Parts: sequence; structure tokens; C-alpha cells
Amino acid sequence: MEQKLLEIFKLADELDKKQNLVYAEIEYTADKRKKLIISIRSKKTFKYIERCEIELANNPLIKWDNMIELFRSYVGGACNE
Repeated sequence: MEQKLLEIFKLADELDKKQNLVYAEIEYTADKRKKLIISIRSKKTFKYIERCEIELANNPLIKWDNMIELFRSYVGGACNE
């Protein structure tokens, strides 16, 4: 899990450097559910373009991979703005 979280942080930083239309937002709530919310937002309007939520207490490895792929697609140039 830690490796995937580190990869998400690296991709979020890379997204900001390579994209002038969108940025990443990462929120973590440390309650019993341990909820992580990853969002792609418009730099112009601050609206959410994509948003993923996972509860880390359930160890959802598939969702980690989906989040990483989402970031990779936006770092590579996918954008709806």
C-alpha cells in the first residue's frame, strides 16, 4: 500500500508540472474507515473533473491501480477542459 501511495504522490506532483489545465488534490481522513480521496480539478474553475474515494481499512488493491492509471492518463495529456 505504501508503495502505491508514494506513486500517487509522485504522479500528482508530475501532473502539476506537465499540465496547465488541471491539478491533483489528495485528502486523507484518519478515522476508523481511513478514507482517501483523490481528485483531478480544473486550474481555471476549480471544479472536479475526476474523483476517486477508497476506504483503506478494506485494503482495495484494485482501486489503487485505477487511481494510478487515472493520474497517468492526465499526466500524459488527457484533459476535458
